[in-house]
Amino acid sequence: MKKCLQSTTIKKHTLTEGQNTRLSQDMILFNQMKRTSFAHQMQNRQEHGSCGEAVSAHMYLKNTFGVNDYFANSACREAKALISSQKALRELYTADLKEDIAAIKKALKKKEKYLCSLGNVKQGIIGYCKARKQGEQKPEKHLKGTANIQFLKADINEKGNMPVRICFFKKEQTYPSVYLFEHQWLDPKIKSLRQQIKQMKHKQQTKEAHLEKMKHSLPSVHFGGKKWMNARAMPEHRRCMEKRRNRRMQVSGRLDSLAGNFVFRSDPDTKTVTYRSMTDWDGERIPFPVCFPYGQEELDDCIREKRGAVSWELIDCGNAWQLNVVFPVTEPEKNDYYGDGCIGVDINYDNIAVSETDQKGNLLSHTVFPFQPEDLSSGQMEQAISHILEQIFQMAWETKKPVTAENIKQVQRKKFYDKNTKRTRHISLFACTKIRTLLESKSVKYETAVTFINPAYTSKAGLAKYVRRYGLSIHEAASFCIARRGQGYKERLPRQLYRLLPPETKSLPLQKQWKTISKLLKGRRAAEFYTYCNPYTRQATA
Repeated sequence: MKKCLQSTTIKKHTLTEGQNTRLSQDMILFNQMKRTSFAHQMQNRQEHGSCGEAVSAHMYLKNTFGVNDYFANSACREAKALISSQKALRELYTADLKEDIAAIKKALKKKEKYLCSLGNVKQGIIGYCKARKQGEQKPEKHLKGTANIQFLKADINEKGNMPVRICFFKKEQTYPSVYLFEHQWLDPKIKSLRQQIKQMKHKQQTKEAHLEKMKHSLPSVHFGGKKWMNARAMPEHRRCMEKRRNRRMQVSGRLDSLAGNFVFRSDPDTKTVTYRSMTDWDGERIPFPVCFPYGQEELDDCIREKRGAVSWELIDCGNAWQLNVVFPVTEPEKNDYYGDGCIGVDINYDNIAVSETDQKGNLLSHTVFPFQPEDLSSGQMEQAISHILEQIFQMAWETKKPVTAENIKQVQRKKFYDKNTKRTRHISLFACTKIRTLLESKSVKYETAVTFINPAYTSKAGLAKYVRRYGLSIHEAASFCIARRGQGYKERLPRQLYRLLPPETKSLPLQKQWKTISKLLKGRRAAEFYTYCNPYTRQATA
């Protein structure tokens, strides 16, 4: 396990002008080496594939820039890290594009089917009008309705006008005649559907072309940022780009060094870090009187005990310098004993629900921590989630119980292409990776184990079994089910739900039984069941 510490800033006026100049020159040269190594490795991969390189990037940098092994090796490692990160990003983008294309195809299939049914309704109206002109006795037989469009044949008035009723999402609308229905609703709807299908097909073709392009192109990196790279024609933008791309220098550690690094050396007694310049290797070392507010003792112990390699990173902050250090630490023992109960965490896009259980899986306490992601920036939302998780882990530390959270990676965040903008916004605001990373970091800080479980049907089980019994919200009931599942308990179906199962599914595993019930409880049956399970709804209706 490795730990990263950040030092306090060292003002540039505390160093001499020559030392600041040498540091700036080293950072510019190091970043030039990193960019050269990245281009060289990508060219070798394109020409020779993954089987090998004609000339190693390490030797190429030494021969080109005339530097020693320590800086050349660090630049090569930085370039390799960039290449591997670009590969991982490309895999994420590819999976994202495939999900987009699949969602568009699914929505297209539904819209084309709906357009076909409306086309049949249109043809039926045309046949109905022709039959009326020819004087047929029953022209109504040509009309073709759907589940949502009903021709009220029994309500024809004296003038021969037939009312038409449309019902969507429990909202009804009635047109007094077929003519008005055709020209006020049917024709605009068909035109709108055709336009939507055309736009979705264009979007699908664009994404498929982008996916094909990503498969046959090499990854690229905009050193200094894409924004300043595109606007580098102006002198002030070019200066900003050069400043951003030459801002950091990271030197990797070495196991054979006494201090873990040959370039940077930390003295635990004097609390100073000395640096050997790339351009003046045999000259005087540059001292940094730094202090690490958090973890200084751990760093000193690592250097005294010679545990392993220590990596240092120098950052140019404008009028000051800053150092980051990465060193190995022994992984602390975590509390993973579930015999006394646990803390269950249910994660949602705008709240985090928590429940505490005892050794037998009974509910002890519950609460909900809300936050508003719509009104927060990315950094503010991260701080809000971190503050909530801090309280949760303090609760776990005081009660000496581990934490059980849902494995967000197993939850399929489906993409939709419809008019439900609220659902789409909720999916985009859900910070999955950020919450999981914060959970793991808080676990190390408080020495409390975190177990990630599959949260399938925990909300349905909590709604059916515990919302009415304990007077919980749906999210609190889900967190209670997550805590019980972490302890090894299973949620069986209540009797009123078990009776609804088909005979062939009663012997299946519990998860498949909940899946079958979820499919059965749709529409009015689901609404009646949720009203029955929710005590607040029952009180309001009563």
